Amino acid sequence: MTGFWSITWGDIASVVGILVSLGGFLWAIKAASGARTASNEAKKAATETRNSVARHLQAVDLQRAIGLIGRIKVLHDNERWEASAELYQTIREMLSDIIVRCPKGQAEIREKLATAKTHVRYMEDFVRSRANETVPDRQRSRFIQGLNEIQSDLEELASGMGFVDSQGEAR
Repeated sequence: MTGFWSITWGDIASVVGILVSLGGFLWAIKAASGARTASNEAKKAATETRNSVARHLQAVDLQRAIGLIGRIKVLHDNERWEASAELYQTIREMLSDIIVRCPKGQAEIREKLATAKTHVRYMEDFVRSRANETVPDRQRSRFIQGLNEIQSDLEELASGMGFVDSQGEAR
């Protein structure tokens, strides 16, 4: 009997080695598949977090722009045109930042922001060219009306993001 074991021992060890290797290989494949699933889930969570942070930053910038428009209206009422020029530039820069962070799939929002930015740029140019002049009441009224429309659009966008109510107040 010892002759049988001495002759077949190597064959049995080879078969057991192959079975252990095969089991290890199957375990490695399963572990790699689990790692891939975990990687995909982590990537999805990171994308969701990035989008959430971008929406929050957009809402904060919209809220700040809404507040600045209110300050500009007060400056226009007090005929402090030169002081309002810097605020126009700040709003325009904020709108540019919001547009850049806005997802490509939100073309309607990007268009509204671009339109608001164009109107703000027009008003800024007008104010800078006439900073030391008296502006007729009719022109001031048009500015206030235009600012009200921009402010209303920004409030609508901000409230749609869920971070700001219709008065521009943080929730």
